[in-house]
Amino acid sequence: MREKCMGILKKSCGSFRSIFMHSDGFDKLLMGLGFIGCLGDGLSLPVMLLFSSKIMNNIGGAFTIDNFSRSINKNAEVLCFLAIMQGVACFLEGYCWTRTGARQASRMRSRYLKAVLRQDVGYFDLHVTSTAEVITSVSSDTLVIQDVISEKLPMFLMNLFTFIGAYVLAFAILWRLAVVAFPFAIFLLIPGLMYGRALMGIARKMRVEYNKAGAIAEQALSSIRTVYAFAGESKTIANYSVALQGTVNLGLRQGLAKGLAIGSNSITFAIWSFMAYYGSRLVMYHNAQGGTVFAVGAAICTGGLYVFLRSYILSLQIYF
Repeated sequence: MREKCMGILKKSCGSFRSIFMHSDGFDKLLMGLGFIGCLGDGLSLPVMLLFSSKIMNNIGGAFTIDNFSRSINKNAEVLCFLAIMQGVACFLEGYCWTRTGARQASRMRSRYLKAVLRQDVGYFDLHVTSTAEVITSVSSDTLVIQDVISEKLPMFLMNLFTFIGAYVLAFAILWRLAVVAFPFAIFLLIPGLMYGRALMGIARKMRVEYNKAGAIAEQALSSIRTVYAFAGESKTIANYSVALQGTVNLGLRQGLAKGLAIGSNSITFAIWSFMAYYGSRLVMYHNAQGGTVFAVGAAICTGGLYVFLRSYILSLQIYF
C-alpha cells in the first residue's frame, strides 16, 4: 500500500514542491526566515575567509605600528560582528525549519487520517490488510517528509550557498589562482555524486529486502497458533534469518561505497599542494599576497567539499 500511495503521489505531484502542499501562511513565513538563515549560515565561511586573509596580509605587510594596530582592530571587530550574525542566522535556520516541519507533518497526519476515515467500508477490505498498516503509513511516511523539511532541505541550502560564496570569493580576490584550481574541484564533485547515486540504489533494494522479512514475521505472528501447533518456530526463524541476510550484504556494499567516497576527500591534500606551488609563483611574480593565496585555496577546497555534502540531498529521492 505504501509503495502504491507513494507512486500515486509521484505521478500526481511530480514536483519537489509537492511536499509543501500542507503549508499555510505562517509556515511560508517560517520557511522564508529559514531560507535567510541558510543564506547567512552558508555565506559566513566565505566572508570569514575574506577578512582572515586581510588580517594575514596585514600581519605580513610592512605597516607602521599605528596603521597595523588600527587595521587589525577593525578586521577583528568585523569578525566579532560576523560571529553574532552567524549565530542569529543559525538560530533562524534551525528553529524555523524545525518548527515548520513539525507543523506541516502534524497537519499532514490529520488530513491523512481524515482521508482514510472518509473511505467506504469496501476500501478497507480491498486495500487495507491490517490496522497496523494504516498506523505505520501515517507515522513513518510523515516522519520522512518531516525529516526532509526540518533537516535535509536546510542542510542542502546551506551547503549550496557555501559552495557558491566560496567560488565567487575565490574569483573575486585572486582570479588567476581560482581559474587554475577550479578544474580540480571536479575530483571532489565526482565522488559525491557517485556516492549519492549508489546510496539511492542500495537503499531501494534494502527497502525491498526488509519488506520481504517483514512479510515473513507478520505471517508468522498472525497465525502463531498454527506455527506453534506444527512446531514451525525453527523454520520460521530460519526463513526470517535468510531474508535478513540480503540486507546485511546490501549494508556491506553501502559501507564500502561510503568509505570510498569519504576517503576520496584526501584529494584535497593534492589540491592544496598544487595551489601552494602556484600561489608561491603568484606571490613572487604577480605581487599576490600570502593571505589572499591562503583564502583562495581554502575557498576552493572548502567549496569542493561542500559540493560533496550536497550529495546528501540526493537521499531525498529514496522516498520521492
